[in-house]
Amino acid sequence: MTTILERIVTVRRRRVAEAQEKVPLEFLWDRCGRGRRGEAPRDRLAAWPASRRAVIAEVKRRSPSKGDLRPELDPAALGRAYAEAGAFAISVLTEPDFFGGSLEDLRAVREAVEIPVLRKDFVVDPYQV
Repeated sequence: MTTILERIVTVRRRRVAEAQEKVPLEFLWDRCGRGRRGEAPRDRLAAWPASRRAVIAEVKRRSPSKGDLRPELDPAALGRAYAEAGAFAISVLTEPDFFGGSLEDLRAVREAVEIPVLRKDFVVDPYQV
């Protein structure tokens, strides 16, 4: 019997292989500028008062154990609400098959807020980075 984690990893590997067929890694490297550095990352943690708790809020549509949590959620609106409530950062689940997330959810939150946004997924191949 396979565990849920083993099933997720199997599906992620299949999806990565499909993505690589559609968009080769070489194309992504070229699009990213092969090592070109953009704007320096902001050191938000250094600027955060030590006495204040840093909450990382999460955007998540569903989970394998709990089922649908918020299938119709608006990621940008939720991200803005978290930021306005004082979240330090926002974690966005992007795994589509078991958690209902997407890279579009990540983009929507990134465009909606100024605080750091983290991609939460099952990374099984350097291609995903």
